[in-house]
Amino acid sequence: MARPAYRGAEPTARDRMREAFWALLEREGYGRITVKALASQAGVNPNTFYYHYGSMEDIARDALDAEKLSEIPEAIRNSTNPGSLPLADALSYVAVGGRWRRIRLFVASDSPVLRRLFYEAFEGFWLSLLDVGKDDLSDEDALDLAFMLNGAMGVIALQGDDYDMGYLRSLADRPLGRGLIETLARLAARHEK
Repeated sequence: MARPAYRGAEPTARDRMREAFWALLEREGYGRITVKALASQAGVNPNTFYYHYGSMEDIARDALDAEKLSEIPEAIRNSTNPGSLPLADALSYVAVGGRWRRIRLFVASDSPVLRRLFYEAFEGFWLSLLDVGKDDLSDEDALDLAFMLNGAMGVIALQGDDYDMGYLRSLADRPLGRGLIETLARLAARHEK
């Protein structure tokens, strides 16, 4: 298949399809998005979709990747270093550019595909920060990480569309937050090379 034409300064077809995906996801829900509707919303031919993506799951993964979620665990981990941003400020990266609303579309969705994609991406970022493969974690470490990630997803799902900085700002001062920070530091120390 020939590459779709690019129109210069305008957003690329891929950018328009990602934005169309988000708009449709918010309006219709994942299970009701069709290639035809997405292509129409993006102003592209359905063949353009298939040039870039093999399935709806592929575009969902790409749209999530474009949100640069890797900034979040990196900021949180760095907040444990002396002289760095406090945890509350690091957590503010979650709200940058409508990211919170988009994260919630995945996490609070009734789609197991979207929840799995988010979990896999977030888990991958944390493992990358620890510089360790999933298979290299002890059973205890794997359970701790799963507990933290699923807990974070639960909190995100329960929050409204507005990012509640009050709750997150106080997290580092509460026993749960201190435990999370200690667990992250322990995981990082245990797997330092």
